[in-house]
Amino acid sequence: MRVRYWTGLSALVLSLGVAACSDGDADQTFPPLDYSYLSQIHLNVASIDVQDEAPAAPDSLSAKAPVAPDQALKAMANQRLVASGTSGKADFIIKQAYLNRAGDNAVTGAMDVQLNVADTGNQHTGFVHARITHKLDAGDRDPTSRKELYTLTSQMMQDMNVELEFQIRKKLLSWMTDAAGTPLVNGGIQQQTLRAPGTEPVAAPTTPALSTETTPGSATSEKAAAPAVAPSAPDAIFPTGSDTETAPAPATQHSPQPGILKLPSTDSTETH
Repeated sequence: MRVRYWTGLSALVLSLGVAACSDGDADQTFPPLDYSYLSQIHLNVASIDVQDEAPAAPDSLSAKAPVAPDQALKAMANQRLVASGTSGKADFIIKQAYLNRAGDNAVTGAMDVQLNVADTGNQHTGFVHARITHKLDAGDRDPTSRKELYTLTSQMMQDMNVELEFQIRKKLLSWMTDAAGTPLVNGGIQQQTLRAPGTEPVAAPTTPALSTETTPGSATSEKAAAPAVAPSAPDAIFPTGSDTETAPAPATQHSPQPGILKLPSTDSTETH
């Protein structure tokens, strides 16, 4: 009887401890995922519609997470995408957003979104697609706890913020504006041939920095010429939205010091 008593008591203490841990995780509060501190992406449209078309997965842990993945995506779209135009529209579509268990000690998640833009009458349209996946190994912790699910959602959203902005700047740069609604690119994206990775830029042609005049029988005289100015390269926008690259200016050429040049010993004199 005594053995049974202690066994029952131990089981009771253990169950209370598990319940206490479970209650602690359930009562723990997590701040909303906020992206208002990131730079806003202004689009040349009059409105932006956020649509959640992600299918519900039967084994998904999204409902248990403090912030569901699709809700985090909606917050990102509402805080970062801004309609700064007078016509046209954009549709931000959530195509997939879920958290699933992956084995005993891990959880995985995926997010898939698409951004469509169109002017009035759908005469000009464009779209970008961004998808990310992530896996979190919890080790000896419970991978399905609200804390782990919150951590995984936060990590996925960091990746999605980077990927979505990269795709927009790469493929929809002509649809971007500044905060006042002025297009960043007039007349669409200009093209420029990109050099191969690791190669040096071609220097622009220049004129010599100094000119030397030599008179037979007299000392060498030097006249400083006006600095050579490379012709302006046409404006160009790279697909990634980076600034236009320009070739570095060539090194200044210097004439030798007076007295270094010697006249040739022949009767005729050549000016070098």
